Amino acid sequence: MTRFVSRLVCYLVVLLAFVPGTHAAADARPPEPMDAGRLAVALQRLQNSATVLYVGAHPDDENTAFLCWLTRGRFARVAYLSLTRGDGGQNLIGTEQGNALGALRTQELLAARRIDGAEQCFTRAVDFGFSKNPDEALAIWDRDSVLSDVVRVIREFRPDVIVTRFGTDGSGGHGHHTASAILAGEAFRAAADPARFPESARAYGVWQAKRLVWNNWQPKPTAADSGAPALLSVDIGGYQPLLGRSFTEIAALSRSMHKSQGFGSAERRGPSVQYLQHIDGAAAVSDLFDGIDASWKRIAGGERVGALLSAAAKAFDPRDPAASVPLLMRAEAAARSLPQEPWVASRRAELREVIRGCAGLWLEAIAGTASVTPGASLPVRVSVMQRAGANVKLHGISVAGAQALLSTGSGADSGRVANGLAMALPINRAIGAEATVTIPLDAPITQPYWLREPARGGMFTVADSRLIGTPENAPAVSARVVLGLGADSLVFDVPVVTRSTDPVEGERYRPLEIAPPVTFSLDRAAYLFADKTPREVRIIISRADTTVAGRVTIGAPAGWIVSPAAQDAPFERGSLRAEMTVRVTPPSSPGSGVLAVSFVSHGRTWSHRAQRIDHAHVPVLTLFPPAEARLTRADVVSAGLPIGYLMGSGDAVADALTQLGARVTQLSDDDVESGDLSRYPVIVVGVRAYNTRPRLLAAESRLRSYVTAGGRLVVQYQTPDAAMDGRLGPYPFTVSRDRVSVETAEMRMPNPDHVLLQKPNAIGTQDFDGWVQERGLSFAQPFDPRYETPFSANDPGEAPKSGSLLYARSGRGTYTYVGLALFRQLPAGVPGAYRLLANLVSSSPVP
Repeated sequence: MTRFVSRLVCYLVVLLAFVPGTHAAADARPPEPMDAGRLAVALQRLQNSATVLYVGAHPDDENTAFLCWLTRGRFARVAYLSLTRGDGGQNLIGTEQGNALGALRTQELLAARRIDGAEQCFTRAVDFGFSKNPDEALAIWDRDSVLSDVVRVIREFRPDVIVTRFGTDGSGGHGHHTASAILAGEAFRAAADPARFPESARAYGVWQAKRLVWNNWQPKPTAADSGAPALLSVDIGGYQPLLGRSFTEIAALSRSMHKSQGFGSAERRGPSVQYLQHIDGAAAVSDLFDGIDASWKRIAGGERVGALLSAAAKAFDPRDPAASVPLLMRAEAAARSLPQEPWVASRRAELREVIRGCAGLWLEAIAGTASVTPGASLPVRVSVMQRAGANVKLHGISVAGAQALLSTGSGADSGRVANGLAMALPINRAIGAEATVTIPLDAPITQPYWLREPARGGMFTVADSRLIGTPENAPAVSARVVLGLGADSLVFDVPVVTRSTDPVEGERYRPLEIAPPVTFSLDRAAYLFADKTPREVRIIISRADTTVAGRVTIGAPAGWIVSPAAQDAPFERGSLRAEMTVRVTPPSSPGSGVLAVSFVSHGRTWSHRAQRIDHAHVPVLTLFPPAEARLTRADVVSAGLPIGYLMGSGDAVADALTQLGARVTQLSDDDVESGDLSRYPVIVVGVRAYNTRPRLLAAESRLRSYVTAGGRLVVQYQTPDAAMDGRLGPYPFTVSRDRVSVETAEMRMPNPDHVLLQKPNAIGTQDFDGWVQERGLSFAQPFDPRYETPFSANDPGEAPKSGSLLYARSGRGTYTYVGLALFRQLPAGVPGAYRLLANLVSSSPVP
């Protein structure tokens, strides 16, 4: 049933996918021709020039219902500007963290936009984790740099209205949220000033939006609320009969694409009133678009285009969409002669897609392999088909980098594509061409553009300023198809993708990747050296073809010794895979650093590993981060006991326990419900396990019995959920949203002789040096006084919080709840995190 529901949602996503705009994503699957209902909606949109920019801080901040109402109900062009890509968040569905999570959440945003019809933009700001005030956020990001990005997006997108998701009053609860509203307010005026950020002013000109409003989530004030701001109310719960769904129903599908954040949403029906608070510019009296000319008359010569599009919409016959093509082609030709302002270019792009839909065109370019290396050859097949009976002629097919094309037409059509002669496309029969593409030797590796260089401070490094604001890379290779429709022609650029058939998911498309000729895989992402004893590190080397040969070199921090530090890649004849083992000797004193592996061949150096991100709701994505691993030298004593591990949403803690000498066994729900838990002196519950494994909460009484009988249960942070309140642990406590977000906050130890701070490792303040992103999250508050609290900490200006770690004896065993962010510190190689973890799982049980 779950698989059926998943496929049904995917089907609805395809049905609702709208016309891509300038900043929309090109899904790997070729766009399906729109059905009659979507074509009718698209024809309405083409007549409207109103443009709205919605501003928030993170993926999932956007009000998808409001976006959908704007795109499907008011037929406006809309974009969501997320300042960050969400790389500092948590992950409910996989192990991706950091940059990989940001890449996944970027794709989730783009999947959401394909449903709700909006476009997607970004700045270079890094999501560095939870921030409690905007001053910290703006300082870490470099306020002027992010402001320049917001101004650039405004100047390029040219919105009539700018809407913020959050207010500047701090009511959004997150410093990033408040900062996004502050920057939107500053950019509203700065975008119109040619002296501010002149580079983007030269590239796009200046722009003054008509108004800035806040999409205020608070209830509308009553007449008795004196001094309350006037709010404009809009009902976004309307029904779109052409699509057979309400805006809020469509929005739920869009919102549910944020699966890594656990934001699956119910589909709401009926009225849904939203409120807009005026912030700057000309105030709206009765409508969001008051005083805005949303017609084609706003640009010289545009009235004729508007008239043609209006006529096409009125004459549209859902039984024969192809009959609309001649009139739409006339509108396209007229729009081509207009000044190519951003909204004109956007509407022309949408018009081309409407023509594609009316003509029933299917265009695809399929590569013969999923990945290709620089300098290699790639077979590509381009296919063109029209299925609606339109008068379409194929004028030509070309593929960037191809020396020649071979026609795959049949009979009298054979060879005519290669000769560049126009030929009529038959109905429902593919005509195409095959080409061999040579990838340039200097072609960049398919890496998200914002990850090609290391981030600096709180900003991603983007060498090409033209990419700032765009959601993702351009396709690695594209084909160009020129079609004649009547007396005129249209050009379609078709990304080259790959296609496969999964026995469960069916047909799957993924972007073509340009991959390094050699990639590495280390057996661990982090290595712990608990003493001065050397360790062996196993390295797997994969090459794209058997002609690649070169030398492997291994770099290590000062004081670390690697042997051998370099050797020829040990590939056997005809093999694409090799293994090598090196001996790593740590220094005598604690510390951490990076082990880096490189491959040198013909003067070029490659240092990459392949990280596949594969979830059914987004296109398959491969990242090529540096081939590195963390090395940590820490004086750690551990009991090395058998440990049962209840994995949650994914973490590296189980591997850290293995490196501490523990014998770790992954436990299933059945094991908890009916297995022999006494086999394990210690059981560790992974991050968000209670959130992702509902049966665990139902079996909590059995875990409590395990503790009473002498076991040690260590529970890592869980996301607050009312269902858990008072049900975890031997005594009641509530998982709250309390946290300490400053990673350098003082960690106080009111009872330094506490067992968790003494055995088997003496824990001191030095063990909290080098922590990353945060001290902890989801602290316990309130909690029963029978719990002991070894730590106290707080962010600046706040009262001390003692719920970061709870410890209690129960019967002959112990229970520990850990809100400290060990799951982030261990992969980062923080020595003190390993020492504290060893204490949590090694401390002696109650006699």
